[in-house]
Amino acid sequence: MQLNLKALILVPGFVLALTACQSDEQSQQAPMAMPPQQVDALELISQQVEIVEELPARAVAFKVAEVRPQVTGIVQQRNFAEGSYVEAGQTLYQIDDAVYQANYQSAKAELSRTQANLTTARAELKRYQALIADKAVSQQTLDQAQANYQALEAQVAMNKAALHKASVDLAYTKVLAPISGQISKSNITEGALVSAGQTTSLATITQLDPIYFDMVQASSELGKLQQQINNGELNPNATKAILQLNGQQHIGQFLFNEVQVNPTTDTVTIRSEFANPDKSLLPGMFAKIKLIQATRPNSILVPQKAIMIGRKGQASAYVVTTDNKVAVKTVSIGRSFADNWLVTSGLNAGDKVILTGLQKIAPNAQVNPTVTTQQAE
Repeated sequence: MQLNLKALILVPGFVLALTACQSDEQSQQAPMAMPPQQVDALELISQQVEIVEELPARAVAFKVAEVRPQVTGIVQQRNFAEGSYVEAGQTLYQIDDAVYQANYQSAKAELSRTQANLTTARAELKRYQALIADKAVSQQTLDQAQANYQALEAQVAMNKAALHKASVDLAYTKVLAPISGQISKSNITEGALVSAGQTTSLATITQLDPIYFDMVQASSELGKLQQQINNGELNPNATKAILQLNGQQHIGQFLFNEVQVNPTTDTVTIRSEFANPDKSLLPGMFAKIKLIQATRPNSILVPQKAIMIGRKGQASAYVVTTDNKVAVKTVSIGRSFADNWLVTSGLNAGDKVILTGLQKIAPNAQVNPTVTTQQAE
């Protein structure tokens, strides 16, 4: 009887101990709730971006003129310092003008003589025209006087042309600068014989301000750009060129592109113009130019680190929803702008793109975002 009483006392205690152990095991096995992942997010804005191409370029002089003689003769004097700046119309060389001066005076005298004969012929013709009414002279005499007068008129015209040519030849004995610019070394010396139409130039003048830079761009890229302009995606009203050289930035303007494609390289030549008042840019220089060819309004730029590329090349991005959960959006990307991708579809202004912690989140995961607003580029 005593043994049964002890058993009855021990059984409730054992049951209580077993229940307590089971409760401890269940509490240890229950997973702990993870806090929301801390992420950085960027709220996107719509902005206007510039379509920029960096192209190799070569400097080309604005104007180049080779100085050549227009008449034959001995060079008597050189009137410039080699390598100096010369003005258009400045006398560069003086050719011996003795023969040309004589020719001019002879042509002038011949014109005077013919004009005097014309005056006599005019008076004679008027007299015969008055006498023909009274039949004092024959019609033949009148006709001959008329012909003589007209021949002298033609002779006067010829003499005037000869005088003009003699005057031009005399003027050409002074070899003038056709343009303003830097003149090269002289290819001839005083005392040298030069001739009209010779192939060797006397000197070369180069105008450096402004100066051209010629670039080449693939015809396919230029065609794609033109198509985007035609369909209204791009605006072509902000074209300009930016040149960085020797630590200085030069801002120029786009002039034109050729209408023919180089069949060898499949490229099109593009020309830009830059002010060059200090003559620091010289013909033949090589440089890279950032050519702003158009602007694209209402563009969405996304940092490249926020874009994920799948195995099949499909781009996507994680965004924060209104209830701070993760959503994935499939996007289409275009060209790059510095550290950003141009997103052509899939994202809109106001979307909050996740930038950090991408490996620790998944769709529908709860996150605790730190959101900053994007600044325009």
